[in-house]
Amino acid sequence: MKFSLLQKKEDQPAVCGILYDLSIDRAAANLVPDKRRADYFTAVLSHPLTVRENILFRQQIYHDFKTVPGLFEELQLLFTRYDRIKSDWQEMKLGAAGGGAEINPEALLEHTFSSLKVTAIFPSTIASFFESIGQTLRKHPIRAEGLIVMRDWCSDMKDNEALDELIEISQRFRYQTPDCFDFTVSAVLDAALRLSSCDIAGISEHRQESGGLGRLFSRKKQEDGFSGISAELSEAGEDPYSDAVFMLNEALMRIDAALTQVTNDVYEAFFGLSNEMMFYEAALAYAGAAEKSGLPLTLPTILPAEEDCINAVGLREPVLLSNGEGERIVPNDIALGKESAGLLIKGLTDSGKTVYLRAVGAAQLFAQAGLPVLAEKAVMSIRYGFFSHFSSAEEAFLKGDAAGRFDQEAKEIAAILSELKPYSLLLLNETFQTTSYREGTESMYHILRYMPRLKTKYLFVTHLTRLFGYMEKERVVLARTSDDPAQRYKILI
Repeated sequence: MKFSLLQKKEDQPAVCGILYDLSIDRAAANLVPDKRRADYFTAVLSHPLTVRENILFRQQIYHDFKTVPGLFEELQLLFTRYDRIKSDWQEMKLGAAGGGAEINPEALLEHTFSSLKVTAIFPSTIASFFESIGQTLRKHPIRAEGLIVMRDWCSDMKDNEALDELIEISQRFRYQTPDCFDFTVSAVLDAALRLSSCDIAGISEHRQESGGLGRLFSRKKQEDGFSGISAELSEAGEDPYSDAVFMLNEALMRIDAALTQVTNDVYEAFFGLSNEMMFYEAALAYAGAAEKSGLPLTLPTILPAEEDCINAVGLREPVLLSNGEGERIVPNDIALGKESAGLLIKGLTDSGKTVYLRAVGAAQLFAQAGLPVLAEKAVMSIRYGFFSHFSSAEEAFLKGDAAGRFDQEAKEIAAILSELKPYSLLLLNETFQTTSYREGTESMYHILRYMPRLKTKYLFVTHLTRLFGYMEKERVVLARTSDDPAQRYKILI
């Protein structure tokens, strides 16, 4: 079994091309100074979940980490140490291999047994982590389905006979040397009486042992598909002793390989979770910044894509929060249901239009990452695509070729339209602002009228005020920024 803290089942992430325009990478870097952790958080956000069950799965885990004191820190420490087991194992394996040793049967046997002793260390080490992880999850009042399944699995592993047998087999070799055992080796020959493989047929210290090893390696032999005859070694050549040592070495190598494979399979259960914990570490930093600024956070209600809605009350923008400007953020609302194709927003320069656009886009993105959004309450349906077109600042075009820029923007919009999926979100910021009002208005009017056919919700911030008259009879919400200095950055719908 392979555990994940990020999703319960296979997911097909939404197409997402808006992180740069929303400055999500900058916000993550501000919230999480460690670049590796910030980059991981951004990478997860760039693959929005589209399976509702997976979003709820993440929401539950985040909620437990946020509300259960000590749970996150204890698991983070355990998973970090757990992930180091593999590198420690590989390093010890390299040390056991040695170098420059004389090549003879006894030297080969010594190297093989050293490797086997290293392998024998790790089953019990891994099992001890299973116990520690289970104990941590048992002592905390967890409610997340993903953590409960993990807890119950760890409890089951305490009584798992296969794991017990693996540990028992490994312990046999952990503190011993070849001289501590009497081995009986069985050789498998092909039709030409050439050696095909060797297996341990019997092993004893002070008494004959049977059971686990025999069962494990007889199964291994069958899986490998060897055929032929099996006979105990007697006189195998001119030097029977060297041949016997060589064959014993081959048999022990097969034991080492089998134990390594089985141990690897067991180890994979929790391997990599320390990376996934970095996502929640950043999420908790984000929540902590919101609390410090006195801003509300809510886990949104997630609806199927077919509900086609974006609703939030008291919505804020996370980049301003990450800059330490949380107290200055003006809350806004959005209410787009099935009956609304999109939202048009007009207003003076620097009146909060772009901030509002980013707040809505970030809320939808965070919602599909299983994270809380900066709002008093929110209800959002799943989006299968995130697209944006943000024109550069207006001043940048004053000295340029407006006609050439219009052609370039038209190509960029055409490229976006060709990629749109049903139930996508399209954010447009001052698109076609550099051309004549008439040309830009008419072009955008035809584009926006086409959006309902694609089942795409759009938000368009624009100076093309004539467009509002064109769109009055369309299924669109018309909004503007407040002209009242006391209500600056307030969006009036």
